[in-house]
Amino acid sequence: MSLREFEVLLALCKAAPLLETIQSAERLLKQLGPYLPEAHNQVITPSPFLRDIEPSPWEALSYSLTSAVLALGINHPELRDSALSKATDYLENCHYAVTNLPQVQTEESPEADILNIASITVSILGFLDAAASYANFWTASERLYLVERIRKILTEKFLISVEAAFSTIRNAHHTSGRALRDWKRYTKHYAAIGRPLGAMLLQRGFMRLLVSTTSLLIADSSVLREEDILDVLMSGHGIAKTGLSGFEDNDIGTIETLVDIATGEMDLLEDGADYLQLGTAWQQRLAFAVKAYVLTSYVNCVILNEGAADAEVLMSWLEDTMADPIEMADETLASVVLKCMAVLARISPAFASSLSRSLPRFIVRGGLRGQTVAVAANCLAYVLQFLSQDAVITTLYTLGNVLSSGSGEIAPVLGNTLDGIPKPHPAREGFTPYDHQTSGSAISLALSGVEETAAIYGNVVQAIVVISRTCKDDKIMALVQSMLIQKIGKVSPAVDARILTDGVALAVEGGQNEFRSLLKLLMRLGHSGVVQNDAVILGAIMKARNYLSVAICKDSPLHGIYLANLLEAVISKGDVPESGYTGQAEVEFAAREIAQLLPSLALALTTSDLLQEEDVGDELLALCRDAWLNIVVHGFVPKSELGKRYDKELRIMARYLPPLVAEQRADQVESDMDLNIVLRRGMSAQNTAEQKRRLISLLPRNETDIRSLSYPKVIFLTATFLLESLRAESGDCTKLLTYFLDPNFRAGDSGNTMMSIAQEVMKIYIHKSLTGNIQEFCAANVAKQLAVLLTGCCHRIEKVRHAATACVELIISVTPSALCQKSSLFALLELLTLMWTSCLDAETDEYEWRSTFTSPRGKVTVELSDNYEVRRKTLNVFAKNARVWVMRVMDIAPLDVKGLLQTYLSEYEEGDLYGHVSLGRSFALEMGTVVPTTDQRLGAIDHLGDCNINTASDFIAQYTTRQEYRYADTLPDHDQEWLNFMHFNDRPASLLHRPGQDAEDAENILTHLENRTLHRKFVSVGELRDVLRRAAALLCRAKKDECSIVHHLVGIPFAVFTKQSVKLGISLWMGVINENPRMGPGMLVEIAENWENTVRKRIGIFNDKFKHPDPFFVKQEFAPSDKEALLRRQQAAHNLIAPHLRILQFLGSHFNASRLGNPHIQKIFYRLVRITLDGMKHATGHPLAREVRFQIILFSLKVLTYGAGLDAIGSWRLKDQILSAALTWFSFPPRWSFGGNRLQIKAEAHLLADVDAALAQVESIGLRPYGSLKSLRAKQDLLHLLLGNEQNRLIVWLFPLQPAPTHLLPTRSASKNLPDNTVSVLLKTAWIESPALAIQLSRRFQSPKISEDVRWLLLNFPEKAIGEPDALEILLGSSLPTDVSFQLKYLLYWAPVDPVTAATYSLPAYKNHPYIIQYAMRALENHSVDITFFYVPQIVQTLRYDFLGYVERYIIETAKLSRLFAHQIIWNMKANMFRDEETPDPVKPTLEKVMDRLIHSFSEADKDFYEREFSFFNEVTDVSGKLRPYIKRSKPEKKQKIEDELRKIKVEVGVYLPSNPEGVVIGIDRKSGKPLQSHAKAPYMATFRIRKNKSDLVENTEEATESKGRQGPLQDNTIEVWQSAIFKVGDDCRQDVLALQMISAFRGIFNSVGLDVFVYPYRVTATAPGCGVIDVLPNSISRDMLGREAVNGLYDYFTSKYGGEDSVRFQEARNNFVKSMAAYSLISYLLQFKDRHNGNIMIDDAGHILHIDFGFCFDIAPGGIKFERAPFKLTSEMVAVMGHSTTSQPYHWFEELTIKAFLASRQYTEKLVHIVQLMMDSGLPCFIPQTIQHFRERFVLERTEREAADFMRDLIRRSWSSYSTRGYDQFQLLTNGIPY
Repeated sequence: MSLREFEVLLALCKAAPLLETIQSAERLLKQLGPYLPEAHNQVITPSPFLRDIEPSPWEALSYSLTSAVLALGINHPELRDSALSKATDYLENCHYAVTNLPQVQTEESPEADILNIASITVSILGFLDAAASYANFWTASERLYLVERIRKILTEKFLISVEAAFSTIRNAHHTSGRALRDWKRYTKHYAAIGRPLGAMLLQRGFMRLLVSTTSLLIADSSVLREEDILDVLMSGHGIAKTGLSGFEDNDIGTIETLVDIATGEMDLLEDGADYLQLGTAWQQRLAFAVKAYVLTSYVNCVILNEGAADAEVLMSWLEDTMADPIEMADETLASVVLKCMAVLARISPAFASSLSRSLPRFIVRGGLRGQTVAVAANCLAYVLQFLSQDAVITTLYTLGNVLSSGSGEIAPVLGNTLDGIPKPHPAREGFTPYDHQTSGSAISLALSGVEETAAIYGNVVQAIVVISRTCKDDKIMALVQSMLIQKIGKVSPAVDARILTDGVALAVEGGQNEFRSLLKLLMRLGHSGVVQNDAVILGAIMKARNYLSVAICKDSPLHGIYLANLLEAVISKGDVPESGYTGQAEVEFAAREIAQLLPSLALALTTSDLLQEEDVGDELLALCRDAWLNIVVHGFVPKSELGKRYDKELRIMARYLPPLVAEQRADQVESDMDLNIVLRRGMSAQNTAEQKRRLISLLPRNETDIRSLSYPKVIFLTATFLLESLRAESGDCTKLLTYFLDPNFRAGDSGNTMMSIAQEVMKIYIHKSLTGNIQEFCAANVAKQLAVLLTGCCHRIEKVRHAATACVELIISVTPSALCQKSSLFALLELLTLMWTSCLDAETDEYEWRSTFTSPRGKVTVELSDNYEVRRKTLNVFAKNARVWVMRVMDIAPLDVKGLLQTYLSEYEEGDLYGHVSLGRSFALEMGTVVPTTDQRLGAIDHLGDCNINTASDFIAQYTTRQEYRYADTLPDHDQEWLNFMHFNDRPASLLHRPGQDAEDAENILTHLENRTLHRKFVSVGELRDVLRRAAALLCRAKKDECSIVHHLVGIPFAVFTKQSVKLGISLWMGVINENPRMGPGMLVEIAENWENTVRKRIGIFNDKFKHPDPFFVKQEFAPSDKEALLRRQQAAHNLIAPHLRILQFLGSHFNASRLGNPHIQKIFYRLVRITLDGMKHATGHPLAREVRFQIILFSLKVLTYGAGLDAIGSWRLKDQILSAALTWFSFPPRWSFGGNRLQIKAEAHLLADVDAALAQVESIGLRPYGSLKSLRAKQDLLHLLLGNEQNRLIVWLFPLQPAPTHLLPTRSASKNLPDNTVSVLLKTAWIESPALAIQLSRRFQSPKISEDVRWLLLNFPEKAIGEPDALEILLGSSLPTDVSFQLKYLLYWAPVDPVTAATYSLPAYKNHPYIIQYAMRALENHSVDITFFYVPQIVQTLRYDFLGYVERYIIETAKLSRLFAHQIIWNMKANMFRDEETPDPVKPTLEKVMDRLIHSFSEADKDFYEREFSFFNEVTDVSGKLRPYIKRSKPEKKQKIEDELRKIKVEVGVYLPSNPEGVVIGIDRKSGKPLQSHAKAPYMATFRIRKNKSDLVENTEEATESKGRQGPLQDNTIEVWQSAIFKVGDDCRQDVLALQMISAFRGIFNSVGLDVFVYPYRVTATAPGCGVIDVLPNSISRDMLGREAVNGLYDYFTSKYGGEDSVRFQEARNNFVKSMAAYSLISYLLQFKDRHNGNIMIDDAGHILHIDFGFCFDIAPGGIKFERAPFKLTSEMVAVMGHSTTSQPYHWFEELTIKAFLASRQYTEKLVHIVQLMMDSGLPCFIPQTIQHFRERFVLERTEREAADFMRDLIRRSWSSYSTRGYDQFQLLTNGIPY
């Protein structure tokens, strides 16, 4: 065999286990199979390269072939028989060869015979090793055959010949033949690697196979690959067969055969055969290995069948071996012996008892190695688990008592355990480690010296530790740890050291208390060791701590304890008063103690890696900081002796320690540096001067600054320099920026010095990076550092930005290549995009700001200020610097940078960018076209005028080329790849190439995909994109029409109909049209057809279910404002509108591009426009639909203007249709906007102007009558007027504080009143067009003439307006007019009004007219109970006027639908029976009658629930009454009384609190009772456990519509919360109920326009006369309580709670404050809230301001004196929170939000009036006869929107400048002690 063939064979053998297919495996087996049977006598061509084959060519060949064949048989069962035959052939050939070998006994034997024996021997060795490794290839019977066959081969004759042959080879002379010399070299090599060739090596291989054979009878091969069989037997896991169950007779025979082989081998070993030459140490080891295998095999047989294998015999072998110290010196044999003993202990308790006595004696025997002791201890622990716990403890104490002995000999501490001593082997009678005492009661051990004594003590300690750890019993480990600690100091320092080093392992696995005890011990001993200069103890302590540092993992609960202990230990050194430093000795001693801790602390920090943790506690950060500071204080500074000596430790610590200033420092107002105790250590004049001198030597340029610094600042700055310079040398320079978060380092001497430190550290880092041979400073890592610094350039704090910019400038100026890396350049580009996006937020989401912006692609995150001016300034500076930096790098590496820019552009993925604009991409494109200044050729080109010379053409060409090879499968002429994508590769070749097959396949796939989308099955965006892109690519190169593919390419995006699918579709449609123009007409037809389908099927904006309901037509909630819900509603509306808007943009563009083309194209557009305009009458009226509706109008006007295929009549009809469609928008009530997208509103205002201009262009069409066609002039004038009004409204909403800048938006002149000569014509035109339009015209223009004319039309043509609920307000007014008669019959069919308006028709002003009452009841019944539930107080009041019984019937019938409604009605009726505690209300009899009838109408179940609920609540309320006698008593007594009463209350099933009807009470916190302050009443507070249903139901119609069809079944789940409530008796809560009901109504109004303000209308329920329950505002505190806590003002409270004004938390809280302040300010003005002292103003945890206690509102004031003359409360402290100035951004936001809230509310004035009007006769003290008039006047309805905005801003100014507010606060302080 040649060397090449040999190497190929080995390579093939290595590949065999990796083959997966049967075909490949079969071919390989055919190639390898013939070689295996001949492997033993294979002749290999001599070559020097054969020496590299380990361990020899013949063994390697045999092993590799056998392993490969067996692996193929295992992995592929089909080949097993073939593989088995090859292995069997090999054995047969070996047997034949061995049998026919001549006897070799002397050196005179022929050389050929010797060489033959040698090659056969090593070949068999290879086979045996492979067979043992792959023994699972054979079955049990086959393995028995295998073992017996090998036994026959290894005959005594053959083994003797082997010994003789290798003896001859070893003794061969240099004159021998080459082959013999080669074998001599191999023999030496085998000996060198511990495998001396000879008979014993063969026996070892045979016995290893025997172990595998017996082991596979017990455990599965998968288990044996991971663990040794003895470990498996000890653990008990993975055992497949135990005992004799499942074995047949022949199986028992198998075991007996195996036992015989093992016994025979043991006999040979014990008796000593002549071929066992135990000469060298390696041969001895081989013999021990053979013995170990024999013992293992035998113990396996014992486990399988104790009858076939005698356990007693095995134990005798084991005891004899254990008694032999020479044999037990071999770790492998010793381990096997000990483990076998442990396994036998599992079989027999007698063995366990005996071993529990003998193993301890073995452990205390001298001469054992540590590993052997550990195994012995483990086995002893294993044995002890079969005995009682007392035996375990006794054993541990027995071993522990050894440590109490003297140093000369080990005392008799093992007790009467003589019987457990293993007897020595007869052959070694002369050696015994034991000296038996004559008494026989104890044993002592003779020791040879101090070293052996120490070794034995060490073994004992190790054994104790191992036993206790193995037991895994916390109590035993604690006991052992305590016992070992007690032994310290009792024997010797060496023993103490061993206890410390080994005992720490227990602490890692023990409890926290024991761990803390150990740490205290280490601390104490460490101090003592330093005092006594005890190197042994100090070394042991360091070793112990180092072990803890490595062994305690980061997730362990002990980790934090240990790390804190080390840090505290460092901090505590030198912890003495300043005056305590009397000399240098104390400092040096503390430094020595610190030095002992540094190595362990460095190790611990490497495992902690605090820099990577995000939630490191403030306490741990402070410990890290103080520890480092103390290190510096004690002289571990640069260039000092200590600094040099512990340089390695300091560097490691610097790498992993967090900066000395935490990132949360920006949240703090002032620095605590001067108060830090560590920084004040050693503070004296001399030391201060020395520290300043050191710092000046480091920063000579800052000498003047440093001399003015205090001692603590000098120490801190020195520590900073040391930490960050060392960190920079380890490869991190970015932590420098953190220090500038501290206000102390932003200016002044400290700031200058810190900036110099930053520069010096950067120089250190750059110097290291320039070396170029350190991995941490390679270009990629420097680029990552640069990316972090670039992020700092956009930080919210100015000083951080300056420092980061300086650092970046330094890096790029010295190492510009750092910006040539993807990580840094992409970070820069992404930061530009993020910063631009952050600035755009001011326009896209007004009044809401995001603090954090993240780019996963650039791996950057920035936190920004809420000040948009700062953001814009930051962006401008960063963009300017970025251009300079990139140009600098472009000059040196233009191709690389442009390549990266192309990569950036190529890898772009669409995100949530507004308008798909990315500043980073724009910047990349700009930079990619720049001509580098170093390009001499292009730079030499002269500029031609204003033409810009750049490399754009080359850049785009390269980019295009890159896109081609990035997306090669979309290139033309790659139809095969298209088919591959479609998974048609399995077709016959004849079909693949059939003409037209690619289009047919594409059609099939597209048809399937479209069907899936139409059936609402999930289709991923990626799948959609890939399929459609490939279809478009096919169309681009198609030679015929391919109409079906066009149909699907257009139909699928329409079927999905999302903004993503439509955007994708448009890009593909345009691509196909431009690449293959002949497809254009067909494509347009399909698009038009699908658009028309959306109109017919009512999809998107044509969805008539997609409504924007009046806030009084939906459920009102007593809950805090929910910004997330508003965003969901806004997004849902956008998702429905966006597809049509995108398609409309495409149609408009394509019309302009093709309008001079084919006339048939014109007809397509005419048809599409007509159908669309006709569908506009059904289109949604959502505010966000304004843009798409008028885009349709604008597009239609363009078609009308530029279309060439219409005659005069056609043009008239189209214009008429356009005007009608445009006017449909004004048939809805006037809309503001929805959400805070200013860009949306600006676009709409511009759009309205464009529509107006386009309308002027077609003014001549229809201007005059044409035949039977009337003039369209009036209709067009009406639209002009409405467009101007709508534009003015939008501009007021955009710019509520001042008129719009004329350069941004042209403002139309606003007119309060229309000219009288145009009113009649326009109103008549509007009425003819739509009665709704005429009705809304009166709402848009405050013109009496319009209102009168509209009412005249309603009186004369009421049937025209029965679908308009708003018409009734005009027709009926506030009372029944005298001129209304026959019109009332139409009320039977009139569309229902909102619930509160319907309830007002029950008032006496409408004279109980049957038609009106019936209509009112029908309207109420039309609304769900969830909606009318809100108006329970008003419905109850209408019973005063219910002479016909309609309201009573409504209440009874509705109560049957809702138990909760019934209960609320009853409680409200009870509360209204009395006007005060004594005076009954006139309506009381009516209420009692209705209540009795209502209760009697309950079903049995409803009545049972009613009784349970009211009984429960009465018990809860009665606590207040029972508390009255305790009013004068102390607070603890009252609290105890409440707790006693609460314990008596039983919580019934299903009961709830009246203020929380949506939740069920499941428990009461009996200790939560709290008496509240009151002079004559006894209110109290208690907390209840409430279970609520929480579902993912969408809130509004548009959300429900958008999500319909894509959400699965709703899954409700329940949550449990604690809810506190106040219970009052003797206080009338009805006025609070009304006030909070109004606040909730305002909440609904604000939500209807998506206005981002905050109110929290908590629930108050009046349950009886003078009784009620009030929900407690969670997580809030009154401003009064803040004053009592010595907070100077609101601003101080905000800074103390949320951090400094620069912090994100403060700015978030301020934003919340502004939003809530705006809403409550408006509501306070409109409802005239008085008594606004600080006790009635709350601040919640998020920073919202909340108002409570509305006892004085509308027309009532405290004492009847209107002390508070300001429109609402706006104090200087409130302005301070909002930016300290009326010109600040937060204050402007407050003004704008207040004005917008006012503008939004004016539209619903009458409905708000109705809520109050229905309560006028309730007797509430807040009402006077003029209340309604005053309330309505406050809305200034006579003013235009601009005038109303100015009016509200003037109110804000008056409130701010009012002195009455401060005067009232002073009055409250003097009279009631309420601070302010």
